[in-house]
Amino acid sequence: MRREAGLRYAVMSDVGKRKQNEDAYFAGRMSGHHLFAVADGLGGHASGEVASRMAVEILAETAGRDLPGNDPGEMLIRAFEQINAVIFEYNKDNALNAGTTLSAAVVDESGRCWVGTVGDSRTYIFTPTSSWHTRDQTYVQGLVESGVISPAEAMLHPRKNVLTQALGLSARVQVDLDIVELAGGVLLLSSDGLHDHVPESVIRGIVLDRDPDAACRRLIDSARDAASTDNATVIVARA
Repeated sequence: MRREAGLRYAVMSDVGKRKQNEDAYFAGRMSGHHLFAVADGLGGHASGEVASRMAVEILAETAGRDLPGNDPGEMLIRAFEQINAVIFEYNKDNALNAGTTLSAAVVDESGRCWVGTVGDSRTYIFTPTSSWHTRDQTYVQGLVESGVISPAEAMLHPRKNVLTQALGLSARVQVDLDIVELAGGVLLLSSDGLHDHVPESVIRGIVLDRDPDAACRRLIDSARDAASTDNATVIVARA
């Protein structure tokens, strides 16, 4: 576990039952902010692990250059667009279809969070009285929002992993940007190897009741207990 300027955080990534881990992550401090990110290379697409690694590397480079004196939300949008363009060109040059999801959070000293998301990796904020998370850019999320199925049914839907957006697969990408307050809560970023299998109520109980190290370990164990075979990556941060 690391502590930097009031935030304690920990990270854990597990290969699951896959041959390789296509998740990548970043957790650190730069220019007076914390930056956290989880990227999930698309399984079944060539070089998914390359795409996820490129995503977090370009994000960190962009944040290090552009965060000082600039709006964090605008920085995230620029970073996501650059990531998309670089991976898209990589695919054209190498006749590949590498892609990745990415959810990234910038947290300032006051606890304000700017969160950018493409795909179905998530950022959560849990408090003792509330839960919030980013919107999945998936086919099934559209069904939930239209009232066709419930969130519980979405976890069992056979097309739950069908994305409507991903980085690197087309020339343009739609980035979802949220501005939220940490306000004494707990921040969690995860790839879908966790939240596609473990109910939100269970996730919430784990992160609120444990320090970041213990929470990360228990989250990964819970994904395994729920028969997740996917890579699973979690970042937990709290004041």
